[in-house]
Amino acid sequence: MTILAAVLMVAGVFFLVVSAVGLLRLPDVYTRMHASSVSESMGAILILLGIGVYEGITPATIKIFALVLFYAVASPTGAHALFRSALRFGIPMWSSDKGSSP
Repeated sequence: MTILAAVLMVAGVFFLVVSAVGLLRLPDVYTRMHASSVSESMGAILILLGIGVYEGITPATIKIFALVLFYAVASPTGAHALFRSALRFGIPMWSSDKGSSP
């Protein structure tokens, strides 16, 4: 089980690094939000699952899995709310005819 936990945690760290690279490389707020919300959610969930597998069946593991369920619902909902807020404030979307990405 220790190997499975390590694989889950390393995969989670990979997704978090991909999320950070997306925040640095993508051109506008909408693409950055998409990259960060999807990758960051998957990374955090994989790390939490890795911790749960490493701990075994304990009361703490039940709390960790409850946290995974909460995170799976709350993170996309928060990203959607931020996206709608950016649209309502009129933040323009990036298009390829404006120039290259930074």
